[in-house]
Amino acid sequence: MTQPTVTRRIDDLEVRLGAKLLHRDAGTLTLTAAGELVFDHVSTMESTSSAIERLVFNKDREEEGQVGIVAPDAVGSFVLAPALSDFLRINPKITLSLDCGFYPESVVSGHVDIALQFDEATNPEVVARPLAFFHYALFASQSYLDTYGVPTSWGGVADHRYVHHAAQQRQKNQWALKFAAFQGLANVAFEANSSAATLLAVKHGAGIGAMPTAVYSVAPELVMLDIAPIARLTLWMCVHRDLARSARIRRVSEWLTTVFDARTRPWYRPEFIHPSEFEEWTSPALAGEAIVARV
Repeated sequence: MTQPTVTRRIDDLEVRLGAKLLHRDAGTLTLTAAGELVFDHVSTMESTSSAIERLVFNKDREEEGQVGIVAPDAVGSFVLAPALSDFLRINPKITLSLDCGFYPESVVSGHVDIALQFDEATNPEVVARPLAFFHYALFASQSYLDTYGVPTSWGGVADHRYVHHAAQQRQKNQWALKFAAFQGLANVAFEANSSAATLLAVKHGAGIGAMPTAVYSVAPELVMLDIAPIARLTLWMCVHRDLARSARIRRVSEWLTTVFDARTRPWYRPEFIHPSEFEEWTSPALAGEAIVARV
């Protein structure tokens, strides 16, 4: 609604109730005592209305219809999109929508059915569980290291060009203190708020960047520096408690679980595993076994 329409609706409501609901002072609005009482009931009405919509929506228990997913850009582009083919072949009546944009804190609402996020859900109506763990370390291309040398300490890294991901602000207590200090000294040559953009910049020799070891699955030519890992972030899968009972939501949730299966993709395990050990899980034979397991 437009602002004049909202104002007119509130004026009509005040007339019908015979009470002022809002104090209007110099462009600011605050609730009156009567407004506070009405607000409590309106909040309950809104919650009940949303619950009714979800319950009716879930009367259809067939594994068909659209499922909306929101995910970080790199997760959506490099992890989910390549895995779509098998899922769509096995589930032809389910269509998926993927939003890789930025969302406010309450992300599981509206057209979003499943949210993959690095922020733990605080809404009690949302069921959240850890889906994967991302272990961050410093990476560079071999061509960059051949040209500019290989740093072996944080001080050495500070003398190199650094590719900074401006959106790396999640779970701050999980980042190493040395990395926080380094960011104040870093020689930032390129900055972006996109994981995909920073990955491609590092891959093509723009500089050194902090990325999860999962990057090895899409860019195995990158080199992890011999510097201790700097963070372990949890990726959460969040679904509204009512939607979780939907057959198609369950089907997509199960698929996402296989996509991030740490048994065949060790970079998603809770414990850190060095990329040098990934090869045994990425051999053609094991890759075939993983496909069969997914089907």
